Amino acid sequence: MTAREPIEEKLENLGRAIGSDDSLVENVMSRIDTEAAELHRIKNLKNKLIFGRFIMNRFTKLTAAAVILIAVLIGINHFGGPIDGASVAWGDVVTRVDRLDYVHVYWLKSRGNNFIRHFEAWYDNGKLVTRGNKGDMVYDDGQIEQGFDEHGRRTTKGTSIFAKGQSFLELISAGLLSDENEQLSQQIPDNVGDDFLIYEFGPPKEEPHSDYIKNISITVGKNSLLPVQMKIYEKDSDDYDLVMFDYEAAKKPAEFFEPPTVQSPNGKREIVLDGQEIMIDIEGVPGIKTALVRLHDKYDGPADQLPSNYRRLLSRNFRETYKKKGGPIFKLDVSFLTDEGYRSGTNDIIVAWLNKAQQCGVGSENGGLDNWPDGKYRNIKFSPLLKPTDKEDTYIIEIRCWLRPEED
Repeated sequence: MTAREPIEEKLENLGRAIGSDDSLVENVMSRIDTEAAELHRIKNLKNKLIFGRFIMNRFTKLTAAAVILIAVLIGINHFGGPIDGASVAWGDVVTRVDRLDYVHVYWLKSRGNNFIRHFEAWYDNGKLVTRGNKGDMVYDDGQIEQGFDEHGRRTTKGTSIFAKGQSFLELISAGLLSDENEQLSQQIPDNVGDDFLIYEFGPPKEEPHSDYIKNISITVGKNSLLPVQMKIYEKDSDDYDLVMFDYEAAKKPAEFFEPPTVQSPNGKREIVLDGQEIMIDIEGVPGIKTALVRLHDKYDGPADQLPSNYRRLLSRNFRETYKKKGGPIFKLDVSFLTDEGYRSGTNDIIVAWLNKAQQCGVGSENGGLDNWPDGKYRNIKFSPLLKPTDKEDTYIIEIRCWLRPEED
């Protein structure tokens, strides 16, 4: 938050992106008003941030995100006395963050003058749920991460993002909110205000963050020492991602962090690593009759010797991903036959790890989603899952698939 960004304009844009949450507003405001020792300063802060009747008349509802920001900025002094903000080292912030066991996060993208809601997340004692702007959900229980679309169909499965012991805040801050980053722990604020501290960091050193992040700005409550917002600026652009931290939201019940029941695969069959195409009968998906699958390559060597066909088919960040996950990896080709006997295009850029699912898709063999022989629209989505067996070079391939309507 700087003088270059009028608070009124930002609140209005955030209000459109996040929407209103009356229960959250009431909860936060009640907590603010109970801090008797802070009342005078709170009233002044409300006036400075254009709250009160003007805001209430200007907008139908108070922007929940703005209330969150106030609540954290005026947080109780955890040191028991006035803070010399200029001397607060970043390591002190990290120590404070390490004590958190619950946080609610809004992630937005600033593109031009607009804020686009990207997702929101809830973290509670090692479990994480994220909800995308289309209703898709990701559940991470600390061991397994599973993604589901807005209809509750599982689309992805993999190892937890916390598998290496990182915290949620450490992950989303590109490692800056880490107690192991000794180089940054002594950094002091670049900007000190009456109620907040701003820390500026250069681009992270590790890929993939270093490929696109220009710098990161983190605003911290001067008394609470809790991050209020984080701006992640992109290289070669004025665009940035805005992350807002909400510590006042009521905790979600335990069942909220439990993923939906995973549907049985629509088809599965044993497959051999020999490049031969196999046919898998598909059940429970009107319009799709058969999956055609070919398993034709395996690699389990060093990342710096990754074969050129893998590098050519995947993003530039794949080598770093492979370094972290390790092998083996496999190449799959998948296509489908419809009930009418039409063959789809072939997805030949699938690289799979064992026991990890990903969402893929195909359209017509002639290209496009509506270029089928009968002129109908067909967007085939599928999630392949390769499982090991006790036989060498022999695996089980599971296929979950569906036809995504054009209106989606």
